[in-house]
Formats: sequence, structure tokens, C-alpha cells
Amino acid sequence: MKNSIENIQARHKVLLDIMKDGENHTVTELSTLLKTSETTIRRDLTNLAQMGKVVRSHGKARIATTGLEIDKCDNEEIEAIKEALAKTAASFVKNSNTVFINSSSAALDSVKYLINKQVTIITNNVKVAALDHNSESSVFLSGGEVRFPKEALIGQAAQAFFETIQADIAIIGCYGISAERGLTTPVIHEAKINEVIVKQTDGLVICIADYRKIGESANFKSCDLAHVDYLITDTFANQDSLKKIEDCGVTVIQIQI
Repeated sequence: MKNSIENIQARHKVLLDIMKDGENHTVTELSTLLKTSETTIRRDLTNLAQMGKVVRSHGKARIATTGLEIDKCDNEEIEAIKEALAKTAASFVKNSNTVFINSSSAALDSVKYLINKQVTIITNNVKVAALDHNSESSVFLSGGEVRFPKEALIGQAAQAFFETIQADIAIIGCYGISAERGLTTPVIHEAKINEVIVKQTDGLVICIADYRKIGESANFKSCDLAHVDYLITDTFANQDSLKKIEDCGVTVIQIQI
């Protein structure tokens, strides 16, 4: 991660311009055109795929025809960023707190850093059951319909469950966060759950979002930034977008990876 965010964004733009023809392009071809290493190109394509902008397959990539085409390849750098952000978010949680965790994988990562605290965790993420927990802590799953492959609980039953609880703190992830649109997601059912989570939180609302999410937006709003206390992101995030978010009253914490 030695490249500056400006260099990365510039390469991403060039790659997307090349792939506007809709054809598959090989890593070798793109490496030659951009005069950079194949390793760097693979990393760029992975990032673009996780943003839903390109689709990868067997050493090739093409422009995505829909924002929902997301590559499932592992990305060690992204995972390292998410872990660091989650650890920081967990540091705000105090013993005896009731904590809302939404369906985001980034938010779920914070649960791993609560193992030394006695807390009550409330979530609609089924994957929480596979994690280790403090034996003195309690974990509650909302009811509702399971949405695969994310394994998120959604629907009226899930929404009604959260409406009966007041939490001390909420840790939530999102598809995008911007000054203009607030926190957004492409899934309306998840947006409704997130909206209730924010409304039912008495204390801090903390958003975890890596650099790919900053300044981005999707179709359905979870909340305005007026309801967000902290944004925890990394130093690769777009600074202009972060300044606009700060101007909305959100405290931004950038973690050096």
C-alpha cells in the first residue's frame, strides 16, 4: 500500500476508461498499457471489483454492466483495513453497554474485539453465532427472513425486534457515506433496519467505512449524517469528501494502516 490514493484513483480511472468497450481485457494487456506491474493491476482490479465497477474472471476483467456485480476474491489489504477500523470502533464500547451491530461485515468484525468486555450485543447478522464471545456477554439475534448470501435478517419481524430495544452505542457499516446522501445501501430492507438501529441508539452512532465507501452512495438512505457521531476510516479515503462529511458535524477518525 505504498501508492498514494491519488495515484491509485488515477489508475482506476484509466482502467475504467480502457474497459468502456465492454470487452474482456487481460492483466498482461492492462499492465502493458499502463506501464505498471501485473501485481499492481491485479490489486487495482480487485478493488474495482469489490466496488462493483468491474467483473473479473481467470486473469481477465471487463466493465460491470450493473453496480451489483461484485467480485468475491479475497483481498488481504482490504481485510487488514477493515480489521483496523473495527478494532478502533470496538474501543468506544464500555463494559455493560448494549451494542447494536448491523449486517455489515465491517461492523461484525468489531465483535471480535469485544471479547474482553461484558456487553450485550444485538444484531441481525447471523454470522455473529460463529464468533467467540465473552462468557459473561449476551448475544441476541433479531428474528426475520434470512437474506443470502450475506446471512442478514431482514423484514418486519427484524424491524419490530429492534424497535423494542434501546442501545447505548451502535456500530454500523454501509455501502457508501457522503455529505449529500448520508449513509446509504442498495438494499431497501437493510436500509430500514439501519434506520431503526440509529433511531433506537441513545449514545454514539459509529460508522465504519473504508476508503472505497467514502463519497459513494446507493439507492436507499439509512440516515442523514446529523445522526452519525463518528466515521472511522483509513488514510486512503478521499480528503475532499471527508472534509464535507466533517462539515456536517461528524467526527472523522483516520487509521494509518
